[in-house]
Amino acid sequence: MIATTVETSTEGPATTLVEPETTAEPTTTAEPGTTSTPIPPGGYPSAIVATVVDDGRFDPLEQRITTALADAGLPGASLLVVQHGEIVEQEAWGDYSLDTRVPIASGSKWLTAATIMTLVDDGLLALDEPIATYVPQLAGFTVGTITMRQLLSFTSGLVGDNGAPACVTSGEGTLQECAAEILRTGAVRQPGSAFVYGSQHMHVAGAIAEIVTGETFFDLFDQRIAKPLGMDRTVFFQLRDPTATTVDHPMPAGGAASTLGDYARFLEMLVHDGVAPDGTRVLSEDAVAVMQTDQIAGAEYAAAAPYRMTLRTPYGLGEWLDGVDADGRGIVVSSDGKFGFRPWIDHANDLFGVYLVDDRGSGYVEGDPDGRDAARPNTSGLWVFEMTADALSG
Repeated sequence: MIATTVETSTEGPATTLVEPETTAEPTTTAEPGTTSTPIPPGGYPSAIVATVVDDGRFDPLEQRITTALADAGLPGASLLVVQHGEIVEQEAWGDYSLDTRVPIASGSKWLTAATIMTLVDDGLLALDEPIATYVPQLAGFTVGTITMRQLLSFTSGLVGDNGAPACVTSGEGTLQECAAEILRTGAVRQPGSAFVYGSQHMHVAGAIAEIVTGETFFDLFDQRIAKPLGMDRTVFFQLRDPTATTVDHPMPAGGAASTLGDYARFLEMLVHDGVAPDGTRVLSEDAVAVMQTDQIAGAEYAAAAPYRMTLRTPYGLGEWLDGVDADGRGIVVSSDGKFGFRPWIDHANDLFGVYLVDDRGSGYVEGDPDGRDAARPNTSGLWVFEMTADALSG
């Protein structure tokens, strides 16, 4: 339980945490977009299959990726792109297969926000209620006035990366203990006044989700997101013991590992306004819309990766809005991770994609504040989105 005593980002893990391969279905080359499975009422044919699709329009992007991998000495990478409901590109290079699993760092934030929004849909949480509603011990303290919307949009006023407790990145203790330590540090800004990108906000949000449900965050994600979508290879793991079967500190903001196909299933659900291929509603249409709408307009842009600071990229709930319309709704949305993992939805071009790579220092990942040496090969960045759009623009 979150502690009762309160005084008035980091990214995910940086060590080898999960195996890169498991035995998978044989990969074949075939035409995408075909299915022999009856579509249930309210469902749709999933585009996600373990099929290599090598479209020549992606050759320039493939060349850039493989050159960067070779220059950085990385073992591999993979890419999946779906447009108009069909795979248009899906390849793995080097030692990677289509089922390679890697830590996704801040790609976890999108998953966590979605998990918590299922609780909002069910009426167990409200975005604009003070968190003291759920943790009465916080009443009377500034941190008690923080809302779930502020936690998921990183405008909570909690301490930034400099000064955050060690448990935020180490995974020590339990999620409840870490959230208590974060809250004891107190609010350093008025809640809602500033955007400070970091993991601490979501650790607190995840802990509150545990309190209102009586379930672990690990189980909440598994039951509400992973199982309905068939994300069998996606897990939040225990950083201090990656082999643990009981995960009491899953690090909601950066502690997941996933595969190309698994994360694509998550994006496919979002593209279909919260519905899984079998017709199961995972998220309400309103929840998806709120997540993809600018939540930080009017707040001070106080802390983020250098290129985000330069661009002043808007933020929704658990996701970047790399392009917005006049009403602040995301046109291109994403949740890139420190090690190069980069999932995105491009509504303007009716596509979504996942670029999977695990670069922890041999190359340069755009947006990583710890890896700004441009002399090193650039193994991941906004160029993945841009070159994909260019490939399909004709």
